[in-house]
Amino acid sequence: MAALDSPAAASSAGGVASAGYRWYLGSQVLSILGTMMSYTALFWLALHIRPGGAPVLAAVDAAQCLPMLLFSRRAGIIVARHRAARVAMTTQGLQAAGALAIGFPLLAGWMNIWYLIPLCFVIGCVQCVDLPARQTFMLDLVGPGDLRRGSSLFATVTGLAKIAGPGVAGIIIAASGETAVFFVNAASFLGVITVLARLSARVKPAEAPSREATAIRRFRWLLDLPRGVQAAVAMALLVGGFGLQFAVTNPLMASRVFHLGSVGFGLFGTFMAVGGIAGNYYSAHRQDPGPLEFMAWSGVFGVAECLAAVMPVAWAYDAILVALGAATQLFAVSATVYVQQATPVAQRGPALSAYNAGFIGFVPAGAFVVAAIAATAGTRWALIGPGLAIVAGAVALAGRERPVSRARRR
Repeated sequence: MAALDSPAAASSAGGVASAGYRWYLGSQVLSILGTMMSYTALFWLALHIRPGGAPVLAAVDAAQCLPMLLFSRRAGIIVARHRAARVAMTTQGLQAAGALAIGFPLLAGWMNIWYLIPLCFVIGCVQCVDLPARQTFMLDLVGPGDLRRGSSLFATVTGLAKIAGPGVAGIIIAASGETAVFFVNAASFLGVITVLARLSARVKPAEAPSREATAIRRFRWLLDLPRGVQAAVAMALLVGGFGLQFAVTNPLMASRVFHLGSVGFGLFGTFMAVGGIAGNYYSAHRQDPGPLEFMAWSGVFGVAECLAAVMPVAWAYDAILVALGAATQLFAVSATVYVQQATPVAQRGPALSAYNAGFIGFVPAGAFVVAAIAATAGTRWALIGPGLAIVAGAVALAGRERPVSRARRR
């Protein structure tokens, strides 16, 4: 960490070329690798606590996602009123404690599903605050001018960690069991906490935290956000909550439509990840987004999802999954950057939390909806239905926004 202590590092704290950004990126890669390993071990553990218990797997997943829907406004107020680096240090430490809270009982030879599910809910509450805090810190670290490039490069590099995490977890589980994975995950947070501690004294917030955030506690707080931000939240709900349900649709497409084995099913995720990396690389070379851009990418996602549903053979479905992965990341990066740039400082934390609530918080509800469509209308319609809804939403919101964009240009 000596490089961070030098005057040069302190003076170049902004931009993607800074030493601080490189240290933060490297520490996050290790942390996300540990997190993805932990997710794999968690669901494997839940499956063995209650063998064959698909409802248990759904309950564990919902327990982690539900806090994003329930407490996103409160999390946004916390982020808006405090330094993002300090909030992230706290949440990263609490997540490390959560990993240990699973690891130590396993080490003692005890685990119960009624202990695991509430603990996952508590960890989900911490992540509800952690995500907008890290998003805000990225703005502080690279500055508004480099935010899109910094976010895209960050998503590209950490995407590799997301690909590698499940495989590494599988090797560790086979060698020594799930317990070791949770201890590795706890250790992976130490690097991020150390880097944040060093950077928090050197990286000044792009805009000072605001006590005015308490003014948005009214019931109609979402309507107080800028109009384009409201559109980003709406599209995040459609794309994240209902479109990105490939945990439901990909197993069904593999087994019922294309009659593939586990290898073919596993490649579905690989092709989406490859597309996501390509999308992030392309996004890093684009200018700052306007509202019409993330609406366009969500429309592309919806069209691609409909096309994927009608593919006659598996290799064609794989090709469309690459496009879906790219469109997902292009939408996510452009929408997240737009939300941060278009929102006043007093509303930025709540705005990011509202966006994350749509993108992540509705995943459990969306999974049940998509599963119901697959059961009643067929597997292909579980892709076509959300795809058409996303296209319709993108067209409607773009039609509402276009006259405003024209007026601004004039």
